[in-house]
Amino acid sequence: MNRRILLLLAAAGLAAVAARAQEPVVTATWNAQKPVLPSSQYTPAETWQAQVMVFNDGRRYQDQDYNHVWGTPPQDAAGRQWYEPDYELTDGAKTWSLQTSPFSSDEYYKNQRSYRWITADITGDIYLRRSFTLSELPAADLFLACGHDDAPAEFYLNGVLVYSVSDGWNNDEYALLSAGQKALLRADGTENVLAVHVHQNWGGAYADCGLYEADMALTTTLLPTLTDGPWPCAYYLLNNNEELNQLEPADWTGRCINEEDWIMGYGPLSNSPDQFRHTPWGSQVQPLLVRRHFQLTADQLAAMADATVVMTISYDENPRVYLNGTLIWSASGWNDNDYARYTLTAANKRLLREGDNVLCVSLQQGGGGGHIDYGLSITEPYDPELTAVSEPQPMPRSTDGRLYDLQGRPVSTAGRHAPALIVRNGRKYISAP
Repeated sequence: MNRRILLLLAAAGLAAVAARAQEPVVTATWNAQKPVLPSSQYTPAETWQAQVMVFNDGRRYQDQDYNHVWGTPPQDAAGRQWYEPDYELTDGAKTWSLQTSPFSSDEYYKNQRSYRWITADITGDIYLRRSFTLSELPAADLFLACGHDDAPAEFYLNGVLVYSVSDGWNNDEYALLSAGQKALLRADGTENVLAVHVHQNWGGAYADCGLYEADMALTTTLLPTLTDGPWPCAYYLLNNNEELNQLEPADWTGRCINEEDWIMGYGPLSNSPDQFRHTPWGSQVQPLLVRRHFQLTADQLAAMADATVVMTISYDENPRVYLNGTLIWSASGWNDNDYARYTLTAANKRLLREGDNVLCVSLQQGGGGGHIDYGLSITEPYDPELTAVSEPQPMPRSTDGRLYDLQGRPVSTAGRHAPALIVRNGRKYISAP
């Protein structure tokens, strides 16, 4: 291997210092199989009703009418707007009527007969008020199903705007509600109102809404991607692809390789002034080797057997990825600005070690662009029910009068101070004073 130092970009030993895992972050992902309030797009068999007002004067669309809203429901006698929970349905030139989903310009949508509030060549607006009650609020985060065709489109939850679109259409659209938006929901059996406005320009028309419980996970980042900013690495530039092909992986991919002749710097690396170019790489003339270190504790290593470990990578071109000296993944060509996801197998995870680990990548030189950004993370199931804190209530005691801490260990006898928190039936409880 021809060892050359082209440029000293950082202090010696930068890449050899293994990165410590970031603090775990709770993440929410969409799951169409968990409806709290069904939508026409994702739970079409469960139709629903809403009070509807339509502005459709039969006007054929013209370019000057693009995104022009043709009318808005009037305020009620108390001055309340159409999207407020206590709004009284008005009666006048435009009236509200109770109609059944789906709300589409098609005769049938998802095998259900539509309320056809407009046709494909006519421009107009539809307003929906959907009422519902909840006996309890899901512990997990919630997604709003907010399909619309076209825009402008607005979605209100109990009188508060929670999502809006100024242009375009997307029947599949959904959005994660913030904690504050989720808190707008009433879970005491009183009425909630989901109010929706969708404008139609031309072509197909569609209006929809619903609520879905998210899948929750706990994600720990071992190696961040550019989303979290530049990342430290050791990298090495070869002369040509022939030299790369003749290079033995054992010479550069292991945990204890001497990195004295490597360049210590920061990725991502790219040949173009794009989002990946933190460090320039002349990909048209030189192949690239990259080494990134990360640390694992004994507890993390033990937990990985049941956890999902995922590598994400955006590349150009022909990457080969090695974990602690063993090839675990490769690809042909490039994936532009996209990211491939690879879930480590059980055999891959057995390559991991307590302490220092290294994830290495090689990339060939090519005639066009070139870049590399990659990362590694651990994902574990997360049950929000286990973190729900109840109202303060007496500390549970066993029949012998002993008290127990969060780990289930006896910590005192009756009459002594109890710990501040314990867990019972998967929930935390605050001990009595």
